[in-house]
Amino acid sequence: MSGKYFLTCDIGTSVTKTVLYDTSFNAVASASEENVVKHEQPCWLEEDPDQWWTSITREILKVTANIDSSEIVGIGTTAQMHAPMLVDRNGRLLFPCLSWPDGRTVQFVEEISEKTGVSQPYFTSTAPKILWIKRHNPRIIEETYKVLLPKDFIRMKLSNTFCTDTTDAPGTAMYDDIKKAWNPNIIDYIGLEKDQLPDVFPSDEIVGSVTEEAAKNTGLSEGTPVIAGAADFGIGREVERFHVKQKDILLYLGTGPGLTWMAPIEEKSANALDYSPTFCILGVAGTAPQWFKNTFCQEETAKAKQQGIGIYQLLENEANKIEPGVNGLIFLPHLMGERAYNGRIGLDEGRLNPFARGVFFGLCMGHTRMHMYRAILEGITYHLRLCWQRIQEHNPGGSANLIITTGGGAQSHLWRQIIADTFNLPVCRLKELETSTLGLACLISVATGIHKNFQEAVTKIENPTIDEVKPIARNLNIYKEMFKKYSALETVLEPLFTENTSFS
Repeated sequence: MSGKYFLTCDIGTSVTKTVLYDTSFNAVASASEENVVKHEQPCWLEEDPDQWWTSITREILKVTANIDSSEIVGIGTTAQMHAPMLVDRNGRLLFPCLSWPDGRTVQFVEEISEKTGVSQPYFTSTAPKILWIKRHNPRIIEETYKVLLPKDFIRMKLSNTFCTDTTDAPGTAMYDDIKKAWNPNIIDYIGLEKDQLPDVFPSDEIVGSVTEEAAKNTGLSEGTPVIAGAADFGIGREVERFHVKQKDILLYLGTGPGLTWMAPIEEKSANALDYSPTFCILGVAGTAPQWFKNTFCQEETAKAKQQGIGIYQLLENEANKIEPGVNGLIFLPHLMGERAYNGRIGLDEGRLNPFARGVFFGLCMGHTRMHMYRAILEGITYHLRLCWQRIQEHNPGGSANLIITTGGGAQSHLWRQIIADTFNLPVCRLKELETSTLGLACLISVATGIHKNFQEAVTKIENPTIDEVKPIARNLNIYKEMFKKYSALETVLEPLFTENTSFS
């Protein structure tokens, strides 16, 4: 298929991003906008998908401003997982997005597991969210034509297609990946009809094309192919893993930070967890800097605008003046529960704790907002270090040579230095951090016949590691002691993080 470009759209929990690639997987142009989130009650997190679409249309117009849109080979979408989008036959949204960390549905997880015989593995699961809507707004379920997922909503707006893909469907914990069908026990219990759930297609299948209306809104060419797309986390990690070596640690510094150890097979212990002893993903720790900025830093935001720099660059510049360890200030980054409490991984008991909460410990007179901001970066790092410690417990003798960071947080030199000093390992970043959109570009290339399969496409990506920082000797003992205190706080506070909070 002739053409010069792949267009990719990523709807994250914190931001939307649109990236235009050439067919050699070089980023030609990109644009992003911060999402508007609502917290009407503690631990609720609602988003407005119509706002996503407004942002995406602006971003598409920006990234295609200097090209002929008819030269776009294909379009793909990726997004956060688990959050149901309830739409009518016209694609009109019927209810706000209960984003994946939304805590109001925690009470339904065990109920659905017991009543259906199908375990809901995460407190972020999709079915409890639908059940909450059913019990509070039953008419919404009656009016629903299809239940979509976030990437599907944006793809629907582009192509008028009501479907999902083989990466997002299993993530709902409502889909039987063996039978390749939605589970009737769950569907019946939460009050849906089978035809309200979307058909499921391979991620790289062309399922539609840009409609006349979408073309008018975005400047795209009507008829441009649109693929099914993929869930964000998996597609991004597939691209990243291809570019790391055995014994490297891959740290994803996005909304839900994650740690992956590329373990040599021979070093895995016989007692290691079968499915993934080398992988751990946190809760919403990665949104803590954004939450802090939006909640407390109006003065700094105005100052950054006056100086003509980004707000995060200003915060980093100021936090870099603070001594490591922040004079004893420690932050526990559990703002919306925790998927890896105390660093636990895999099937470790107590890994999932929806009732964990964020904590600033050690505040005193003299601490400022900038001390707190640095403590946030350090606290997330301590928790990732806990995960690495737990992985080593499952893999005695396991070691690492290098940490490779990716995701938006990897742009921060300060954060990478904190990681280097806390892990006592060199830290670098991938040159191209938007690996989810890179993965989408690979899928588009397969769908349009440019490459035979995803693996072949990924081999064509050039994404070297850059900007290596090394541990600073004088900081090692400071972070060693602070990490011990952080670990102790996780243990001591755990009995207090129990079901004592109302999720109305």
